Amino acid sequence: MKKYDIALFDLDGTISESGEGILDCVRMIFEEMNRPLPDEQSLAAFIGPPMYDSLKRCGFNHEEADKGVAIYKKNFVQHGIYKNRVYDGLTEVLHQLRAEGLRLGVATTKYQKFADKIIAMLGLNEWFDVVGGSNALAGHAPENGEPPRTNKVEVMQYVIRTLKQSDKDRIVMLGDTKYDAEGAAAVGCDFIGCLYGYGTEQEMRKAYPIGNIRFVKTPRELPLLLM
Repeated sequence: MKKYDIALFDLDGTISESGEGILDCVRMIFEEMNRPLPDEQSLAAFIGPPMYDSLKRCGFNHEEADKGVAIYKKNFVQHGIYKNRVYDGLTEVLHQLRAEGLRLGVATTKYQKFADKIIAMLGLNEWFDVVGGSNALAGHAPENGEPPRTNKVEVMQYVIRTLKQSDKDRIVMLGDTKYDAEGAAAVGCDFIGCLYGYGTEQEMRKAYPIGNIRFVKTPRELPLLLM
């Protein structure tokens, strides 16, 4: 019997190696808004959480953060989105998981339209039952009248509802940052940390206090923990 019915995947740092494109577009925000560029460690923290939240942490007020997000979206759709590639071995893993009967979902705080485009661009649509992303900025209502999804927990809950799964013991979240671990803890499902991404083992352990946390160093290790 397989261990899980549903596996939820983060996007950046778990499915796709995307740091170059994201950080290029983050630098453009600071350049276009005439703000001093953060150091490399601070820039790296932009990979994972919502862009609005990251800009607020860098001292942007609400209006400035909104403007920064707009600049990011403009440049990302023109340039950054094309600097994505699937991690080696992941496509084969997705094929294996689906063959064993797992349902797969994407749960990312990346803007929904970007998440949809990236998954399609990488040729992964056939493996995922649902792609869930952010549908609004913090403090803003979604354009289509849906309930807002602005953080990892809200996105995970949306994907789980869409997949009609109520037994959290049969769900696992896979991600590479503390935000993914925090989301799994808040939802109450298992969590596997992907050390090949952008976060650290220490931060993920700290963010997931509700149970044992397991880690993989490559995508090819995932089937052993999921089936």
